[in-house]
Amino acid sequence: MSRIDIFKKINRNAFNEKLIHRYLFERYYFGSAQQRRKLLPERLQKSEINLIVPENIQNDAQYRADLTLYFKGQKLGVPVEVKWLAGAFNKKNQIDYLKNNDGFLIILGDTKLEQIEGVDVVQIKHDDFADWIADNISRLSRESLIYQAESKKLADKNQFWVVFLKGGNDGSAIQNFDRMLAADKKYPFWAFRQHAKALPNILDMQRGDKIFFIFASSHGMAQPKHPKTKVTVHRYYLGEIIEPYYMALDKQRGCFFEASDNIEINNRRWPHFIDFKIIKNYDRDPALSFGHQVGFSEAFSNSFNYGGGTPYPLSRAQFENLKDVLAKLANDIKNKG
Repeated sequence: MSRIDIFKKINRNAFNEKLIHRYLFERYYFGSAQQRRKLLPERLQKSEINLIVPENIQNDAQYRADLTLYFKGQKLGVPVEVKWLAGAFNKKNQIDYLKNNDGFLIILGDTKLEQIEGVDVVQIKHDDFADWIADNISRLSRESLIYQAESKKLADKNQFWVVFLKGGNDGSAIQNFDRMLAADKKYPFWAFRQHAKALPNILDMQRGDKIFFIFASSHGMAQPKHPKTKVTVHRYYLGEIIEPYYMALDKQRGCFFEASDNIEINNRRWPHFIDFKIIKNYDRDPALSFGHQVGFSEAFSNSFNYGGGTPYPLSRAQFENLKDVLAKLANDIKNKG
């Protein structure tokens, strides 16, 4: 085999369309207004995106759109097909579905076409995509090593999170957690609310990250940020994330924490899921007198106030400190018993 034949065998394509999906997901949710507008056809540029669903299969069409965008005030989602080049948009079922459901096509390659087969075309600006790759390459490569290559050598780069939920043993948060454990104790799962300030953290969680669920009470309906706010911990669970962000499209899992099992995905309050395993927990009486929240005031406050218990990052030092404090309090109770 000649040298040139060998090089012909090397795959030079570093990306696939899934990476473009991730770029779109983050630009639609977190990009500037100008960045979002450039990724929508003109007819949708003044609409506000409420929820993005990846690869949502429609049973009546047996078709899985790359993304489905749900806009505020609109019941039906807008399907989006993503392609490298305009010429790849040639399957009749895709074309018909987008035409019949007011969807649109997004491509990364060059084009001057505004429509193909009666479907709106949006082109990703190459410079913006390259800038996003440059800004996120470390995070993306780490995620790939952990998730795809199952690398166990990145433990020193694990992230740490706390989910602070208010309410005692008769509160809805603990009741929902108990109900979840009763349904699937071996493979626990949890869902988070849609909240603009919380969503970046929800999407940033990765496999292997450690997460504290803390069920606590303190003064006031919201969680004060003052360091001297006193906290009582009724339960805590230390977990490790085994399946980071996903959306449960079925109604059995997807509506588990909802008021009804017949709520369409665009109207669900808790659409963002993770799976985890429990490493350690304290789930018995009496409650733990945590005392002043001091160095955790920002984490506890932001976790609860931005969506009623959403993940907030901890530094490694904060995580170790929190773990030690809770373990000591639990051991003191055990020794007294």
